[in-house]
Formats: sequence, C-alpha cells, structure tokens
Amino acid sequence: GHTSVCGNVLMPCPYKCGAYVPRVDIQQHKKECVNRTGRSMTRLTTRTDCLESYDDGPLSTTSLDRKPNGPSKDLYEKLQKDFQKLSARLANFELASASTASRDSWKTPQEQQDIDRVKYQNQLLLEWKKVVDFKLETLKQLIKSWENSKHEYEFQWMGLQQKFMVLDKLQMDINLCRDTFLKEQNYNRQANLEFAKNLDAFKDLFDQENATVSALWSEQKRAIEDIRKDVDYIKQLIEEQKAKHTSVVFDIKTISQIASETSEKLEIQEREFAKFRQQFDQLKLDLEILENLAAGETKSTNPARDSNTVLRSPIFYTHDFGYKIRVLAYLDGLKKWKGRYALISVHVLKGEFDPLLKWPCHIEGTVTLRDLENLENPKNFSKRVVAKRQTGDEENEEPQESSFSYIFIPHATLMKSQFLKEDAVYLEIRIEQNRKLLTETTL
Repeated sequence: GHTSVCGNVLMPCPYKCGAYVPRVDIQQHKKECVNRTGRSMTRLTTRTDCLESYDDGPLSTTSLDRKPNGPSKDLYEKLQKDFQKLSARLANFELASASTASRDSWKTPQEQQDIDRVKYQNQLLLEWKKVVDFKLETLKQLIKSWENSKHEYEFQWMGLQQKFMVLDKLQMDINLCRDTFLKEQNYNRQANLEFAKNLDAFKDLFDQENATVSALWSEQKRAIEDIRKDVDYIKQLIEEQKAKHTSVVFDIKTISQIASETSEKLEIQEREFAKFRQQFDQLKLDLEILENLAAGETKSTNPARDSNTVLRSPIFYTHDFGYKIRVLAYLDGLKKWKGRYALISVHVLKGEFDPLLKWPCHIEGTVTLRDLENLENPKNFSKRVVAKRQTGDEENEEPQESSFSYIFIPHATLMKSQFLKEDAVYLEIRIEQNRKLLTETTL
C-alpha cells in the first residue's frame, strides 16, 4: 500500500527512453526526456503491419503495450519464449543481409528498394526489441514485487492462522465460561430459593420480635411517666432547697461579717502575742546563756584534753531578725587535728525568723584571738571564717577538711603568754556587713 504512494519508488519513463525515475521527479523527467519529440516510437506504434505473423502466432507491439490485470509467471515465460524465437529469426535475417551485401553492386532498383524496406523493417524491429526489453524488465519488477507481496501475504496468512487458533482457544474458553455460568446460575437459583425461605422465617421472627418490642415499649412508656413524676417531685425539692440555700447564704454572710470582725480582733491579739513571744524568746535566750556559762564553769575544773571539752558561746543573731548563730570551740581538736589544734567554728541554729531569711545562707566573719599583754598595740591572732548552711541545725557538726566553716589555731599559739592569762583565752567574732546582712553584730 505504501509503494503505491511513496515518492521514492522508481517508475519507468513514459516516453520509453529506458530510464527509471523516482515518482517525485517524474514530471521533471518528462520535460527533459530525449524521446519526448522522437519519431521512432511514433513510427513503431504506427507501422505495426510489417510484423505480421510467425509460426507460433501473431505478436504485435499493441499486445505488449496492453497492461495486464496482474503479474503472472505464465505470461512472463510465454513472452520470453516468443522473444527468443524472434531473436533467432532476427539473427538469421541479419546473416542473410550480410551475405547479400556483397551483391549490392549488381542489384536492380526493385531489389534495392526491397532491401531498403527490409532495412527499415529491421530498424523497426530493433526499436521494437528495445521496447520488449523494457517491458520484460518491467515484468520482472512486477514479478519481484508480486513475490514480495506473496511473502507478505503468506506472513499475514500465518498471522491469520495464529489468530484463528487464538479464536478457537477463545471459543473453548467461552464455552467453558458458559458452562461455568450455567452452573453458577443453577447455584444462584438454589441460593435464591433458600434465601426466600430464610427471608420468610426472618419475617416471622421479626413479627415476633416486633410484638415483644411493642410490649417493652409500653413498659418503657410507663417507666418514663413514673420518672417524669419523680423529676417533678425532685424539682419541687430543689425549689425548696434553693429557698433554704438563700437563707443559709444570708446566714453565712452574717457569720462572715462576724468572722471578719473576729479576725481583726485576732490580729490585734496576735500582735500582742508576738510581743509577748519576743519577750519570752529573749528570756529564753538569756536563760540559755546563763546555762552555758554555768556549764562552762562546772567543766572548767576538768582538763579539755581528758574530757574533749567543747565550749559554746552565748547565742546571738547576725542582725535584727537575722540568722541565729553561736561559736563552738573544740579546744583539743577532733580527728586528725586532735592534740595539735583548737578548732573554732560558726554554727547556724534554727531561729525564729528563718522563714523570713534567704536560704542557703552565707555568713562571713573574722575570729580573733585577743592579745592580753599589749592592750595599746595588740598583736591579735585573726582568721577568716565562712558559714554556709542549707538550713539551721541544732545538732553539732563535726569539722571537715578544707571547710571554711572551721578555723584552726595551733596549741603552740594558743599557749603563748600573750593569749593565755589566768588559764583563760578571749575569742572575738565579728560578722561582716554585706548585701545579705543589714547590720553588724559583735560580741
């Protein structure tokens, strides 16, 4: 189908020049063809009466110019046999013409005219041979195209056979599907019959259940009506409770007013009680100081080294409403310092004003061993002490190594005559004023 319209297919020249031209260039070739205005083809087509008949039958250019309906091998073989016979006759004729060429000198005018006629017919025959050659070549091309088409048709026929096989298989599958469908149809019919039976049974069951539900619904209606009556009764009780609540609220307001007046009186009493409590704490503090002094006097008869004496200073505060502290003195030391050093520490106690103070606390001060000989220009022994506590503690704490809460005074220093007088030493602690403390307290 494509070769009938393709522009690159070679086509023979319509003027019989023997050239093959692509279809797209055929018009240009017609304008340039050398046989466009020639006479030989005209003479060949008009003088067909010279080629009359042969032994095998008439053959003319008119019959060759006629286009066959389709390519055929039989036609090609017949034309080939006729051409071979015609070629043999032409060769014999040329041989006869060559043998008579030597006698041209004694030919008569009539013979010369016959010879000219034969030459002219020979010329026509040569031209006709060219045409026949071109026709044969065209037939060869047609036969080749036909063979190609035959192969293509055979390939298509094989494809059709395969498709027929697929169709046969498809038909078998269709028959199988039809049998399966019939079986499924029968099964569905039986299932529909069973479903119809079950549906009838379900309808009967539904009617029974509907009757049961109707009875239950009637009971529910009666229960709802009873609940409605109970709700009305509860609403009535709520209204009564609201009235009582209003009365109670009024009583509460009256009581709250009385309570506020009472709270004012209690605040006044609490302030007075705080004054009494402060006086009581002062008396208690004085009593503790007296007890400590008394304890110190009773224990002074025993050597500190034998009894591990711990001297406690009177309790005092870092500032007004400040931290409650006391100074502890381990005269013979403790642990690895025992027998070599006296340990002095600041102990933070639980105080009455701890809720008003910042914790953990940070108390800085200086502990001084007073010079008792040079009162005008004393050479005191002083060390810095720091007390850091999370909370106040009444329990005694043992000293720890590298702790700033403890200072160490060597016994050699403590026993010097300038610090020890009449079996007594004097320690002074000065709490430094900083951002955390409001006033300076000394003892």
